[in-house]
Order: sequence, then C-alpha cells, then structure tokens
Amino acid sequence: MRNVKACQPTGLLVIDKPAGLTSHDVVDRVRQIVGSKAGHAGTLDPQATGVLLVCLGAATRLTQFLQRHDKVYEGVIKLGWATDTYDAEGAPLADPVTPPPLSREEVQKALDLFVGVFKQTPPAYSAKKVRGQPAYRRVRRGEDVQPEPVTVVIHSAELLNLTEDTIQIRIHCGAGTYVRTLARDLGEALGCPAHLAGLRRTRSGSFCLRKAVDWVEVAEDTPGELKKRILPAVDMVPDWPAAVVGDEGAEAILNGHILEAAWIVERRPGVSNDASKGLHSSDGWVRVVNANGAMIAAGEAVLGGLVQPRIVFQ
Repeated sequence: MRNVKACQPTGLLVIDKPAGLTSHDVVDRVRQIVGSKAGHAGTLDPQATGVLLVCLGAATRLTQFLQRHDKVYEGVIKLGWATDTYDAEGAPLADPVTPPPLSREEVQKALDLFVGVFKQTPPAYSAKKVRGQPAYRRVRRGEDVQPEPVTVVIHSAELLNLTEDTIQIRIHCGAGTYVRTLARDLGEALGCPAHLAGLRRTRSGSFCLRKAVDWVEVAEDTPGELKKRILPAVDMVPDWPAAVVGDEGAEAILNGHILEAAWIVERRPGVSNDASKGLHSSDGWVRVVNANGAMIAAGEAVLGGLVQPRIVFQ
C-alpha cells in the first residue's frame, strides 16, 4: 500500500501574513491547500502582518529550531493613551492626553534604554502560558493574570519616523520579545501613555519578506503552484553544517544507526545569517544530506567525527 504520509509535501513556506487572521488561521488554510501536516514557527498577533514561517510535513519537527530565530519588526506606536492589551485592539485605560513635544534625539535616547538583555513582562492578553493555559484565556474568564517576567534581548532599536503623536521604529530582537510591551514601556519612559498601533515582521532568521508568498497568492494559486514555493528541509536551517552521505550511510541513518565518519563522503560548513561571522557550526547540530542533496536527518556531532541522529525523515 502506498505510504500517504511519505507523499506529503515537506519543507517550509514563508508567508506574508495579512492583518485580521490569526497565525492558526494561516496554518489551517495552508494545510487544506497542500494536503500536509503544518505548523508555524513564531506567533504573530491577528492584527500584525509579515513573515510567518509555516513548516510542512516531516519538517514540522524542525519548528523548534526556527522558533529561536532573531526577528526584525517595524512598528508604529501611538502616543496619548494606553490600552489593556498594549495594542490598538484593547480598551483604553484612561481618557486620551495630548502628547508632549518630543525631539528625535529624546525618542532615540529612550529607545536606547531598551537595547540589551533585560527582564520583560509579557502582556496579560498574550499566548504566554500561565499555570498551563494561555494568559489571554484566563483574563477573558475574569481572572487576575500577572505573567512572570522573562529574559529578552533587543539587539537594536531604531527610530524611523516621528510625528506629534506617533513613533515609527525598527526593532531587531531575540525570540520571545513582545513589541507591544516595548511600546507601553517606551511611553512610560517618555512620560506619555502609549500603545502599539501597528506591527509588521520583516524578517525571521534568514527569511525575509522578499522571499515570502503574498496571501493573495496563497488564496488564488492552485495547490500545484503553491507547492512549487515550498523550500526544502535542507534550506530551513542553512546555518547548520552538512554531512553528505552515500547510499550506505543513508541506509544506516534511516535504520536508526549512528553515522560513522567513514560513511560521510563530504562535510560542508553552514552559512551564518550574520555575514560578519562567516561560517559556523550552530551549537553542534548537523544536517545529514544524501547524494541527491535532500536532508534525511538532523543530528548532533559527537566525539570522533560521528553524528548522532535525533530527527530522521523517512
């Protein structure tokens, strides 16, 4: 009998998510179109737009690694009032006030306060788990929810534009950073209540908007056309080095054996997303690639030049 699971498309779709859809909505629609198991790597709020990574088939097992990616966002912060969700979807916490006159220098100096590693408290209206459930569900039931602060990193925070009541910023940050919280905290630093009025993710790891499939294409393309846009698993973790194996090594891996050095016909370095760092090994994880260039496993390098398979793609 034909193995249906083996026929499922496997790899990655980079989607430009529109406003008004949840990340789960996007995943469901893609799953229906391509007929494959699917999951996303990094939630975007419903009103946020931009890069959403949708993993397909057996490649959903690489989701954990893509979720760790640094992200780049462009956001618009509205001055004058704060909301209970820290964004434009929430209820105002007080009557609007007139923002004080601000210079670009003042705003950039305030933004610089948030560059580095620090503790950030996630919004109560968020998917952050509190006692085993998403915080927003507990809030909607009327519970008093106070998520625990988490350690985040912001690599850079750049002021793009400033008007009397808006601040446009670009943020390069680590995984788990809430730009909504940054908007609220920036307002406090400037002495004016504020909330996030708009957000667009422009990059996740090495995947940027230029490589993304527009949602109109997702809705209008045939399944066959959309499948052509799927990136293979080997391109999902380009920063990992690759161990290329022949038929003997591939068979050993697929049968669950550790990969011996003698079975590796070629070793290729991974390419860093940061051009200044050149080639690097990505914490010991290795792509195991067959002679056709397809990724057949993800493994960890161990002593003696061996590779211990951790995830095997049948």
